[in-house]
Amino acid sequence: MKANLSKIEGIQFRVLSLNQIKKIHQTTLEVLERTGIRVKCQEALDLLQNAGCKVEGEVVHFPPHLVEWAINSAPSQVLLSDRLGDKKLALGGHNSYFGLGPTLLNMIDPETGKRRPFKREDTANAAKVADALPNIDWVMGLGTISDVPPQYSDRFEFEAMVKNTSKPIVIWNYTKEGLKDTMEMASAVVGGKENLLKRPFIVAYSEPISPLTGDRAATEKLLLAAEYGIPIIHTPCVQSGASAPVTLAGELVSANAENLSSLVIAQLKRKGVPFLMGGVLTIMDMRDAQMSYGAPELSLALSGFTDIAHYYEVPTWGTAGCSDSKLPDEQAAVEATFSCLFSMLSGANLVHDVGYLESGKTGALEMIVMVDEILGYIKRIDRGIEVNEETLAVDIIEEVGPGGDFLTHPHTLRNFRKELWEPELSDRQTWSKWVEGGKKRMQDRIREKIQHILKTHTPVPLSSQAEEKIQKVINCLNNK
Repeated sequence: MKANLSKIEGIQFRVLSLNQIKKIHQTTLEVLERTGIRVKCQEALDLLQNAGCKVEGEVVHFPPHLVEWAINSAPSQVLLSDRLGDKKLALGGHNSYFGLGPTLLNMIDPETGKRRPFKREDTANAAKVADALPNIDWVMGLGTISDVPPQYSDRFEFEAMVKNTSKPIVIWNYTKEGLKDTMEMASAVVGGKENLLKRPFIVAYSEPISPLTGDRAATEKLLLAAEYGIPIIHTPCVQSGASAPVTLAGELVSANAENLSSLVIAQLKRKGVPFLMGGVLTIMDMRDAQMSYGAPELSLALSGFTDIAHYYEVPTWGTAGCSDSKLPDEQAAVEATFSCLFSMLSGANLVHDVGYLESGKTGALEMIVMVDEILGYIKRIDRGIEVNEETLAVDIIEEVGPGGDFLTHPHTLRNFRKELWEPELSDRQTWSKWVEGGKKRMQDRIREKIQHILKTHTPVPLSSQAEEKIQKVINCLNNK
């Protein structure tokens, strides 16, 4: 009789029990109904009032049944394509995909190693490097471009990204006018708005203001993205002890209220529009008031928030691959590894901020490349151990027998590439070979890889028609 065989479908863990999740959910409904959310957009206020919310000036009190309706209206899975139309990311369940973040003000120059203001070329280089890396699944702009007119830098950012990667893109616009321009460019890339909505390769990102405030510009972008029907991220960036309660449970409740209020607005505007919930949930360091991207509480809170989103069956937006260190050094590696591991094991879907240093103020191509290596390691762990007739290898063990070797057996040749993770940057050489190779440190190997990518990697080019339409939008901005 054969024993039952099974396969581990990845390795998962939970921070919150089901009872804890239900308690946080009920408490969130209480906050939404009793305390409410300040909403600074008249269109949203009208939608909410017509849906049965109690509106007192700008403060909206949400009835629980409306919140539950919005949760049930949101799709449980969001499919993202690349700009070539190929489906790449299935956001939902425990599928995890990692990408860059936005809005950094500074960059570690890849040539000089010095910290300087973020430039247009940095967005292009970051997108190009991400396009070449196997474990970076999607792209965001990384920083706020300083060498173009600031009110239009979001459009220049999209142009730089879409020209240098074919991977899915998360866009962040400052205004609804900026979102309109970006939608025009994105539509041109895929041959029209209808094609963009059929196979979206962009996700629109915006944020409420913590605590419990939906500002006008962000809410207008939320409504416009919902009107278009493109996937939406509208998630908070909260600090326990500053813009949320210092206790992590209280931080989860406050952030959840902000997420769910945004979800209600989006679903009222367009029922069934794809929505991702999550955010940046971390602490304010009480010693110097810094927002910590490397704190263990960030990984803990976000994993708990992912548990809540899984309970709602709504795709998630996570944070990982970032650090409080000023350089891509040993501290950065430690902090990025733990945040990536927790995000993967908890099943966060679209995980951002790879490449972040200095508590969200500075970026580095070295950090992106190092985290790509870390992610390869973690993804192998997440794959778990496959147990079946082939992998148990009982007949192979019999054939080789005591004192034999498995190196020359066809079973090894057949399985080693898919079973064993091969590092590209981590060193496994003997000491003598390492010395012969120049005694290179990890940082040396990372810099060599960056230069190789920037010199040799060629992203799939845009069509001439798309190039022309994008340039037309950029020329209009330059002439304003």
